[in-house]
Amino acid sequence: MKANELISSSIIHLHPDDSGDRAIEMMEEMKVYHLPVVRNNFYLGILSESEILSWDSPSEFIHEHLDELSSPSIQETQHLFDIIEIVEKNSISIIPVLDEKNLYLGSITNRKLLYTIAKSTVIKSNGSVIVLNIKNTDYSMYEISKIIESNNAKILSSYVTSTPEMEYIDVTIKLNTMETNSIIKDLKRFDYNIVASYEQKDNQDDFIDRYESLMRFINI
Repeated sequence: MKANELISSSIIHLHPDDSGDRAIEMMEEMKVYHLPVVRNNFYLGILSESEILSWDSPSEFIHEHLDELSSPSIQETQHLFDIIEIVEKNSISIIPVLDEKNLYLGSITNRKLLYTIAKSTVIKSNGSVIVLNIKNTDYSMYEISKIIESNNAKILSSYVTSTPEMEYIDVTIKLNTMETNSIIKDLKRFDYNIVASYEQKDNQDDFIDRYESLMRFINI
C-alpha cells in the first residue's frame, strides 16, 4: 500500500499566518500533536505542540518561527513500511505526503497507519510469532528463512527493531503455522536466541474484540 492511498481527509494544514493558539486548538480537535505548515500548496515544515509551548507566547504567529521547523515528509509513491520507518524515526503523530513536484497532498496519521496494519491480511492470518535476539553482525534473513522453510513453514512478515548504537537487534517474525516446536529447536541448534514466541488461536471473534478495544483506546 502506498502513501497516496493512506492520506487522512480529516487533517487540516496550518498556514504561516496562523497563531500558536490556533494551531494547538486544531491539534486538539484532530487528536494529533503535529500539523503541517503549508503556503500555496508548498510544504514548509511540521509544527509540534511542544514547539509552540516553548515560544515566549502561544499567541505568536507561525511565520515568526518558520526557520525552526523540521520538515519530514514522504513521497506519494512510498510504501507503507517506508512510512512507518519515517514516522517512528521522527516520533511524529502525522507525516506529510508530497507529489513528484514536492507539492503538499495531505497527511497520514499514525492512527491511520495502525489501523491499516491491523486490517492487513498478514496481521489477521492465523499463525505464530517468534522473536529472535541477534548480534547485528550475525543477522541474515536468508539464513533464518532457510531454517524456517526446511520445517515446511513460510515467513509472512518480519520486523527488525534496532538503533545504530545497539550491538544486538530483535527480529520479529510472523509465520504461517502454529506448529513452532521443530522450528524453535532448529533455530536454537544454530545458536539463535529465542526471546519470545506466541501462537495465534483460530478465533476471529476474539481478534475482532481485541482489535476494536485497541481502536477505541487510541480514539480512531
